[in-house]
Amino acid sequence: MAQAHDTLYFSFNLGEGMFAVPVTFVKEVFDFTTRTPVPNSLEYLLGVMNIRGAVVPLVDLRKLFGFSTSSDLSTTSVIDLELPRTGEKPFEFAILADTVDVVSNLNIIPAGSVSYGIPEDQKDFVHSVARRGDHFILVLDLEKIIKFIVGDVAKVRKTA
Repeated sequence: MAQAHDTLYFSFNLGEGMFAVPVTFVKEVFDFTTRTPVPNSLEYLLGVMNIRGAVVPLVDLRKLFGFSTSSDLSTTSVIDLELPRTGEKPFEFAILADTVDVVSNLNIIPAGSVSYGIPEDQKDFVHSVARRGDHFILVLDLEKIIKFIVGDVAKVRKTA
């Protein structure tokens, strides 16, 4: 049986999949404009954007998750996110979304330790699964995604 969850979630599409993050992490959403590529960065790190005077890294979760992507970003949306950190300034980063959906409560489905077919080193990216009507929504664990990216960047630095 699904349980109600008091947290509000912001949902969005990547490819044919529906994903969500807690709305408390979302600073703003806007249409893609421009980015500045960073040489020799990881494939899913698309560079940086100037968002209200802040230099913010741009992550393409489609590439990180192994989905097909397009180099045409003109129809994508940017979700500017901010993760709080104890005793430090919040960590700000942006992700691309093919389409943005709604802010809503989600019915979280108990799923045990299912990996959802995600590669072993990325299985922690999904915090939980929710259902809205006939559609499943993967609720992302942004802290674990950022931890993975930071670790990936550190590996690249060691080999460079």
